[in-house]
Amino acid sequence: MTSLCWEDKICQYAALTINLHPMPSALQVTHIKPTITRPNIIVGEYSYFGDVNFKEYVTHQYDFYVDKFIISKFCQIAAGVEFIMNGANHKRDYASTYPFHTMG
Repeated sequence: MTSLCWEDKICQYAALTINLHPMPSALQVTHIKPTITRPNIIVGEYSYFGDVNFKEYVTHQYDFYVDKFIISKFCQIAAGVEFIMNGANHKRDYASTYPFHTMG
């Protein structure tokens, strides 16, 4: 039996990343990149999440902010991790911390 060279192994792994679920026996694990629809979330290849809906865990990210959330390649993010974006910040130099600029 011949062993695969490293290029063949990379090609086989790359073929798996086309699938939303990289491990058929663990459907709660998902690749992140195919699930992203927001232009200000950038995800590198092969990064995966220990749950099914990554977008639910990125909170307070609004279109009128120019924040970008960038995840590099080959990252693993555990289930339940929440990313709170800049939209959750409150102005502290005002008389109130109520987010008038967001809530109207």
